[in-house]
Amino acid sequence: MKKEPVVKTEGKDPAAHAHRSMLLSAPYGKETTWVIGHRSPDSDAVGSAIAYAYLLNELGIDAKAAVSGLLNHETQYALKSFGLSSPPVIKKAEGKQFILVDHSSYSQAIEGMKKAKVLGIFDHHGIGDIETTQPINIRSAAVGATATLVWLSFKETGVDIPQEIARVLLMALLSDTRNMSRNVSGTDREAFAELVPLAEIADTDAFYTAMASCLADYGGMTAKEIFLSDYKEYEAAGKKFGISVVRANASETIEIMKPQMQEVMREYLPESRQDMLYTIFHDRSGDRPHSLVLLAHGKGAEELLRETFPCEDGKNCILIRQNLSRKTDIVPSLSRKLKELKYQ
Repeated sequence: MKKEPVVKTEGKDPAAHAHRSMLLSAPYGKETTWVIGHRSPDSDAVGSAIAYAYLLNELGIDAKAAVSGLLNHETQYALKSFGLSSPPVIKKAEGKQFILVDHSSYSQAIEGMKKAKVLGIFDHHGIGDIETTQPINIRSAAVGATATLVWLSFKETGVDIPQEIARVLLMALLSDTRNMSRNVSGTDREAFAELVPLAEIADTDAFYTAMASCLADYGGMTAKEIFLSDYKEYEAAGKKFGISVVRANASETIEIMKPQMQEVMREYLPESRQDMLYTIFHDRSGDRPHSLVLLAHGKGAEELLRETFPCEDGKNCILIRQNLSRKTDIVPSLSRKLKELKYQ
């Protein structure tokens, strides 16, 4: 049964009441509001969707979490360890209403989002191109994970965080910050400090290590499924490019997978409708201080990479002697270079 909106102020912080009122001001109507992350869902997209849908329901809004497709092995492992099942899959958005988490661009949204109603956006990436005909609630900040922004909404509305929600938020935060080691803000640290005792996960380092090992385990997956398991699309200066991140627990695994990914990119380029495709290998074995970047057969893909980064030739690949992040390093740098080249 749908709850009545929670807007009473008795015993509540006035600021919490104000934030509740803001969230409730969206035109939800009687339809279900789906909370969904980007295509090729990762732990942050999934955890944020589950948690924010729970928050909205606590505020009396009929909301459900959804995902855009098959979960990666990391997220599957974490949810299974929590005794939780995956949210339902939605692949077409037309005719439905959504709150988007962990993305704000049509290129990363499920098919038909231009013909759907978007009521809100929670994201920690750059602002995308989602358009609406009316004002919506948008939360964007330079934090390590979208889950941190969802945690803030729990704090600001005064809604308690139960154990299972603390666990999915912690799953998301650990995953996107690589165990609180990358792009971590003060707010992320506050969220982590509160979520750990609520989640009752005794050893977060061990839990993260298990998650990361699962993320690099592609057993039972085809080469194309591996490529698409952490694949995102971008656009800059009129050029479209897709980037897949593939993780490996050993350098030998990368050598085996390189020709497989090259073949996948060659075949997938026409289907993707992108101008260029890239694969970034992250070697988790610890014996290499660089990322390996494979180039697709898109026109200008290799030249763009060499123009952007200090590259050197490797065996059937180009080496970048840095451990670069797709979100904070590679995409912004490629986008800036594309814009620069456009006006030369």
